Amino acid sequence: MSTPGGGERQAQPGRLRAIALAVLVHGLFFALIFFGVSWQSKPTPPLVAELWDKLPVGKATPPKPAPEPEPAKLEPPKPDPVPRKPEPVPPKPEVKPEPPKPDIALKQKQEREKLERLKREEDKKLEESKKKREQEKAEADRKKKEDERKKAEDRLKSETAAADARKAEAARAAQQSIIDEYRNRIRAKILSRSNIPDNVSGQPRAEFKLTLLPTGEVLFATLVKSSGNRAYDEALERGIRSAQPLPLPPNPELFAQFRELNLIIGHER
Repeated sequence: MSTPGGGERQAQPGRLRAIALAVLVHGLFFALIFFGVSWQSKPTPPLVAELWDKLPVGKATPPKPAPEPEPAKLEPPKPDPVPRKPEPVPPKPEVKPEPPKPDIALKQKQEREKLERLKREEDKKLEESKKKREQEKAEADRKKKEDERKKAEDRLKSETAAADARKAEAARAAQQSIIDEYRNRIRAKILSRSNIPDNVSGQPRAEFKLTLLPTGEVLFATLVKSSGNRAYDEALERGIRSAQPLPLPPNPELFAQFRELNLIIGHER
């Protein structure tokens, strides 16, 4: 059987080995850090080159090879610092663009163009107004001439109608005069051929309706109104038959006035 004191003596060699191993690891770690930092801070030796104009006589000495650079020793990763919250960026003030400066020459050009355009428009309006006035005047002149022409035509028509009326009246008067003349001739011829008795006194008048031929022959003779004296009426009937052919106007157009002739025959003693 082992005693408690003997157990403690057996456990001490294990602890010593653990402590020694820990010291060795820490030593290697610090050595690695030291040599890495010193290697990084050591400056790279400059390269030296010799230029020869001519090769030296004799056996050439080969150049020494450049020392190989030591391998870079990796630094242990550094712990990331605590991230800081980004500070708020103040908003940039709004920069308003400056209004473009007016181009004086361009403005003057625009003003000139505007004035020229207004002048052209005004000239156009004046020209249109002038043409309108001329057209209205021409239309008024045309209407005036047309009215004058119509008045002249109406006046001419009126004068022509009046002249025609006067001519017609003159023709009717002349015609009536001829008709009256031949009626009197017929009446005088009948009276000259009537053997009126001497016992007829006073101024007897009888009316006869005679139907004549164009040759002046009497086709019918009808007593329309008696004179009141039978002897006088019979004497006129004999005179009508004896006076044939009765005188008629030479113009055949007037025969219509004698085709049916009402004739009043009176006797004065």
